[in-house]
Amino acid sequence: MASVTPDLHHRPRMSSPFNKQNKTATATAAAAAATPSFNPNQWTTQRQQQIYTSKLIQALRRHSPPSSASVAAKQVRETADRVLAVAAKGTMRWSRSILSATSAKVTKKHKKAKVAAGRRRSRRSEIEKEKRKSTVVERKLRVLGRLVPGCRKLAYSNLLDETSDYIAALEMQVRAMTDITEYLDGGGGAQPPAPADRLGANVDL
Repeated sequence: MASVTPDLHHRPRMSSPFNKQNKTATATAAAAAATPSFNPNQWTTQRQQQIYTSKLIQALRRHSPPSSASVAAKQVRETADRVLAVAAKGTMRWSRSILSATSAKVTKKHKKAKVAAGRRRSRRSEIEKEKRKSTVVERKLRVLGRLVPGCRKLAYSNLLDETSDYIAALEMQVRAMTDITEYLDGGGGAQPPAPADRLGANVDL
């Protein structure tokens, strides 16, 4: 005789509106936590500049003597940018872009490709049409996105935040490197930067 008792174990679960609200609130909180902390004022403090200066000196001392002046200039510039990205602690997109580009060390090979004249003309006409369609502001935003590392395809509001933080960081970098240059030009007579280990910022680069 077949049982007429309903199968309670296989009853379909009804989605509650409260569960949906909880999931939405959780997703919103996670998105807020993942949002980078935008605080360009951190680059204006004397302590931050001292930490950056000490870490930059330590990083430059690890390099072997360059073979030429051009190599030395490139080495200093890349090291200064890498130390600046480390000082940002990965909170902004531009710093993560610099660190990822440095760690990848991808060798780019340029390959020559033959392109038909008709395809070149077609491509040129498409670019001209796109330029006519885009406004002056959009073109300037694209240029700005190319100047700030890792911000080529960023939304307008996020791009402005990244740009403000990046400019503040570069200004601090200029002040720090100016202090180092004056110290070296003066024969070491000025007060040298405080060691990074005494500032609690001894980081391997």
